[in-house]
Amino acid sequence: MMRAFVEHPCSAAWIAEESGRMAGFAIVGWSERGGESRAYIQTIEVAPEARRRGVGRELMRHIEESAQDAGGRSIWLHVEAGNAGAIKLYETQGYSCQGRKENFYPLGQAALIYSKKLDLIAATASDAASVNAANADRSARTR
Repeated sequence: MMRAFVEHPCSAAWIAEESGRMAGFAIVGWSERGGESRAYIQTIEVAPEARRRGVGRELMRHIEESAQDAGGRSIWLHVEAGNAGAIKLYETQGYSCQGRKENFYPLGQAALIYSKKLDLIAATASDAASVNAANADRSARTR
């Protein structure tokens, strides 16, 4: 199943490495729905020993940029309802919970459905660049 996701022409995959070892991976796919291109995060996984070091954020950055480059207007995903670490990552990256699906995972766990508008990504990057420029200007004036 993972091979099919990776090989599909409307998908992208990344492997994060630290010190020559796999630290995580992610797969995203695109589809049309109601005349709008949407991206779906098939999976994003970070090795336990690599968590809380920015690997997940970096994978999310790649996912969002590629989805936006492919013309995606929104991005969404399912996350196991009890996966507090992943939920925190998605929420800090601007995703919001849109609902819940009971018995989504093979062992009967519920999934939360999260989404984000991709046009917010460009605005966020632009805002961050403006803040960085203002901070650099302020820093230069105080020296």
